[in-house]
Amino acid sequence: MEDKQDKTKRLSVYLPEKVKSDLERMAEDTGLSMTQLIVMATQGLLANYAVQGGAIFADLLSARHRILHEVREKQTLLDQEKLSMQAYYGARAEEYERIYHREDAGYQEELSVLSDMIRKQVVGRRVLEIACGTGYWTHIASETAAQLVGVDIRPEVLRIAESKTWPKGNATFVEGDAYKLSEVRGEFDYGLANFWFSHIPRNRIDSFLQGLHERLGSGAQVFIADNVYVPGRGGELITHADSEDTYKRRELADGSKHDILKNYWSYEELNDIFRPLSQHLRIFVGGSLWYVSYTIK
Repeated sequence: MEDKQDKTKRLSVYLPEKVKSDLERMAEDTGLSMTQLIVMATQGLLANYAVQGGAIFADLLSARHRILHEVREKQTLLDQEKLSMQAYYGARAEEYERIYHREDAGYQEELSVLSDMIRKQVVGRRVLEIACGTGYWTHIASETAAQLVGVDIRPEVLRIAESKTWPKGNATFVEGDAYKLSEVRGEFDYGLANFWFSHIPRNRIDSFLQGLHERLGSGAQVFIADNVYVPGRGGELITHADSEDTYKRRELADGSKHDILKNYWSYEELNDIFRPLSQHLRIFVGGSLWYVSYTIK
């Protein structure tokens, strides 16, 4: 009878296409089969391991550990930036809307352009507003929208938004993460995100837009607006040697100072970001503000 315990175990090993082609070439050159070459390579590996132990993998393991360390370090920095920004906007809640009352005729004119655009576009729409803050833009959109859900990660600003008067009763507010919009309940056909885009790290733009578009669905309309860089306005612009992002150093009424992630975008950059994802793209870049308006493909 056949002794089942003596049967040699067969291993299935995945080989990348490049390795396969190199092995095939080696087999042709040597006259050996690919199986023989793999067995010989394995025997050589085992012999080296018997003599040197894990030291033969030192370079490989070192590279792996270095990559893992860099990934963890980058994630830690992102988490720290996120917490710092949350703390800043929590502390700034009572001051938040002062930015919209700047005594600058050009700024006020462009602010009016944005407001009029939103009122016209959201007529009868179900609006999902990201980073709604204290509800400044929610209030404008609520004049003509069918319903609105404002999302923000800071409960302090949401309490201010909820305390306002909402004549049509069509606005509700929920605490939520702009990067986890799938958790927000409801059906929407319009996305609004004003003065949030500049606070997204450059390496998270794609993931944010993907999440927003998946949540809204093809055919939904999107309106995003933010600041144009004006030297001397809104605090000192800060750059870090190890970061592709820029920051603004701001001081609150209580005297506390904060370095807040704040990226600025040119017309060309906005076009490069949104053109591949959209239909009917419209881009406006003024002296103080910019906006993009489009339909999701």
